[in-house]
Amino acid sequence: MFQRSIFKSLQRASFACKRDLRWQKSLNQRSPSVLFFYSSDSGNTKSNASAGSKKPSASAGSKKPSASSDSKKPSTSSDNKKNVGRDDLAAENMFKGSPRFTQVFPKVTFSLRRDPRAEAAAAKRSMNIQPMLTPKNIRKMGGRALILVIYFTTVGYIIYQVFTYLYLVYTWPVAEELKGFKARNLMYLATYYDVLESQPDKALPFYERAKKLFLTKGADPKSLAIMHLELNIDRCRYELGQLEGIEERLTDMLERLQNMADQPQERYADDKVAHHREWLSSDMLIQKLVKVLGPTYFDQGNMDKAIEIYTIGLQAVKALKLSVAESFDTKDIIDYTTYDHMNLKEASLTYQLGEAFYAKHDYKTARTLFQATINYCRGHKSHITTAPRLLPDLRSFVDGWICLDSAAMVYLARMLIDEGDSSGSLSWIVAGRKLTSTDQHYNNKLCIRCESGFKTQLGRIAELQGDYQRALVRYREAYDYLYLNFMDKLEDKEADVARLEAMRGQVIDN
Repeated sequence: MFQRSIFKSLQRASFACKRDLRWQKSLNQRSPSVLFFYSSDSGNTKSNASAGSKKPSASAGSKKPSASSDSKKPSTSSDNKKNVGRDDLAAENMFKGSPRFTQVFPKVTFSLRRDPRAEAAAAKRSMNIQPMLTPKNIRKMGGRALILVIYFTTVGYIIYQVFTYLYLVYTWPVAEELKGFKARNLMYLATYYDVLESQPDKALPFYERAKKLFLTKGADPKSLAIMHLELNIDRCRYELGQLEGIEERLTDMLERLQNMADQPQERYADDKVAHHREWLSSDMLIQKLVKVLGPTYFDQGNMDKAIEIYTIGLQAVKALKLSVAESFDTKDIIDYTTYDHMNLKEASLTYQLGEAFYAKHDYKTARTLFQATINYCRGHKSHITTAPRLLPDLRSFVDGWICLDSAAMVYLARMLIDEGDSSGSLSWIVAGRKLTSTDQHYNNKLCIRCESGFKTQLGRIAELQGDYQRALVRYREAYDYLYLNFMDKLEDKEADVARLEAMRGQVIDN
C-alpha cells in the first residue's frame, strides 16, 4: 500500500511537470520577449564533436521545470527511480541538439481581480478621448451651424432671384423698342410685384419710374409699348382706389387704339413667348383697357356706357381669336394654352356684360350671356382633358376660370327668384355650391362672393316662403362669410340683415 501511494504521488508530479512544460512552450511561441542567453558557467564550456550527444549540466543560472523539486524526493523503490528518470529525460529533450544555452522567461504577472476604473482610465489615455459637449465645443458647433445656415440661405435666395428674373424675361418680355438696362429691369421688377405677388402698391412706383426713363431715352409717347405701360399704371391706380383722371385718360387711349385697330395688322400678338417679337397689338390693349374702364362705368351706375365698353372689348377678343385660329396647331402646347387664354378673356367679358344687362333689368339678354359664360367654362374643362401634352398657363388656369361658372349661376338663381320661381332657382344654387365647396377654391375672392351670394339667395327663398327666422339666419351667414374672409362691399348684406331685424316682431309672432 505504501509503495502504491508513492507511485501515485510520483505520477501526479510527472503530470504536473508535463503540464508546466507545455505552458512554457506555448509562452515561448506567443511572447516575442523570450530571450536565450549564452551561459557564463566555465565548468560547462566543454565542446564536443556532436552537441546533441551531451546532456546539459545543471548550472546555477539554469531553470528547470517545477516538477524537478519533486523528483529530488527520496525514493526507495526501483519503480520510482524509473519514473524520475523518464521525467528528467523529458526535460532534457527540450534542448537536445542545441548549444548550451540558458532559457530565460519573461516576467508574467497574473491578476485575478481587475479594477474597471483603472482599465477605463488606461483606455482613455491610450485613445486620447475628450468630452464632446463642453462649452467650447458647443460654441464651436453652434458657430459652424450658423455659418452653414447663412451660406445655404444666401445661395438659395440668389438662385431663387435668378430663376425668377429669367422667368419674367421669358414670359413677360419688354418691347424691344424700349431701351435702357435700368428701365427694363424696373419693368421686370414691377411685373414681379404686379403679376406674381399681386401687390399693385409696390408695382406702381416702379412702373412710373420706368416710364420716365423710357421717355428720357427717346421712346415714342404714342407707341403701343408706352401705351401699354400707361395702361398698367392706370390699372394699378384703379385697384388702389385712385380713380382721379382714369376715365379721361383711358377714354382717350381707347380712341387711339381703335384708330390703330382699323389699320391692317400683320399677325396676332399677345403677351406670350411665341410672339415676343410682335408681342403688342391694338386689339390686345383694347381688351386690357376694357377690364379697367368698363368696371369704372359700372361702379358709377352708368350701365349704358359700361355695356358699350364691354361690347368693344368682346369685339377685340373675337378678332384675337380669329387670328389665333388661322395659325392654330392642334399639336402645339403654346397654341392650346393661347387659345384657352383667349376663351378666358371672352368668358370674363361676357360675364361682365351680363352683369350690366342684369343691372338694367334686361333679364332675357342677361340670362343668355350667363348661359354662354357657363358654356365657356365647360369647354375649358373639356379642353383640359382632351388637349395633348397640355402645360397649364398660370395666368389662365389658377384664378381665371375658378368659380366663373358658379358666379354666373348666382345671377341665374337671382333672376329666377326675382321672377318668383323659387323652386327653379334651387337647382342653380345646388349646382353652384358644389363648385364652391372644394378646398382649392376657398382662397379665391370670386368663390367667397359666390358662396355668400348663394346663402343670400337661400335667405330670399325663405323670405318669399314666409320663414323670416330662417331668412334672417341665412342673411347673417352671408354677411359673416364675407366679413370673416376680409372682403369689402358689405353694404348689400348689411341692408338685408337690418331689414329682417326690423321685422323681428313679425318673426316672433310667426
